[in-house]
Amino acid sequence: MAGLTKKDLKEVFIESLEPFAEAIQKDFDRIDRKIAVEGMRIDNRLAKLDFDVQEVKKDVKWMRDHTSELFKKLDDIIAMYKKQEQEMAILNMQYKRLEERVAKLEGRGK
Repeated sequence: MAGLTKKDLKEVFIESLEPFAEAIQKDFDRIDRKIAVEGMRIDNRLAKLDFDVQEVKKDVKWMRDHTSELFKKLDDIIAMYKKQEQEMAILNMQYKRLEERVAKLEGRGK
């Protein structure tokens, strides 16, 4: 062992660790490729999500812009319904009066 130099020990150490280092480097390369692929997938998902959010924002903006118009139309429908209820009540009263009149007139004829 006296004949071994630092250089010899270094070469033995490098030769024994080199396959291990190469294997680790291959693993790192494989992990890097996988991370790159996953990163692209995530980027695509984020882009789609961003597009979806933009579409939702457009829809929400449209709804906000048209809310007053929608409520005005709803108020008009409610007003028409109330007016129809009043008209039906008046017509019902007139119908009852006409029935009473017809009944009286039919009673006189007997």
